[in-house]
Amino acid sequence: MNSKSALALLLLMAGGLIYAATHNEHHAGRWSGPREARGEGPRLTQAPRRDDLGWLGPVQVLDKDELTRRMDRLLTSVMTDVATVQDPERFVCKLPAEVGPVPRLDAVDAWLDRFPDSRKDHKLTRDLYRAAAEGNWLARVQVYTLLAERPARDNSTAYRTIQLMEWLQQHGIGALHGIVGAALTGRQHFDGAAPAPIITAADMFAALHHSYPAQHKVGLALSRSDDPALAAVGRKMIDCAAGALPAYARMYGSPDLVATVP
Repeated sequence: MNSKSALALLLLMAGGLIYAATHNEHHAGRWSGPREARGEGPRLTQAPRRDDLGWLGPVQVLDKDELTRRMDRLLTSVMTDVATVQDPERFVCKLPAEVGPVPRLDAVDAWLDRFPDSRKDHKLTRDLYRAAAEGNWLARVQVYTLLAERPARDNSTAYRTIQLMEWLQQHGIGALHGIVGAALTGRQHFDGAAPAPIITAADMFAALHHSYPAQHKVGLALSRSDDPALAAVGRKMIDCAAGALPAYARMYGSPDLVATVP
């Protein structure tokens, strides 16, 4: 992976997040916070009507410069990970319960089973947030993807998104890296037949750190390797991804599909 292009992508994501947080609400007429955060000053404050992510702690009042510094620290950490040489033969398959707590796992399975339509289903979304609040790490991955796929609607959402990114990074969950890899290769959905999926260092890191979609994607590529050891690792990754959840088994039922649902 070209590290400069990856860094540019990450900075673009970060800049868009912060910009949206400080501009969108004023134009949409939904602002309920103090005057200095309506584009008339440099501070970010909270304006939540309902906070489904209260388990992350309070939404702090932050100077934009401090928010930018936090994002910069996070992105630097991600880029350091990606730059580290990853040996696919060190792959160890872990079920969700072996990675971390998974209360209400059926809610995550239901969410993934209906994806992408689940994003518009209030009950599935509510159940997903409840699973995340109770500590389900895989639910928290899905909540992060929901927040990350669109501009922050307000400064509270921007702050929560950064908190979730920090949480994923602190707990060694590779979903964040997988999203970067998907963006770099332009794979945002199921793309159909893919005889030679493009694999980035971000994909490899994600696959080795509990991202099941990344395992499927990287596994497909490795399974076609002329190196028997790498091909065996690839098949192991494919089986691991498909065995993680019933929804993933259905998603990855065809070996010709490359999925990027985190």
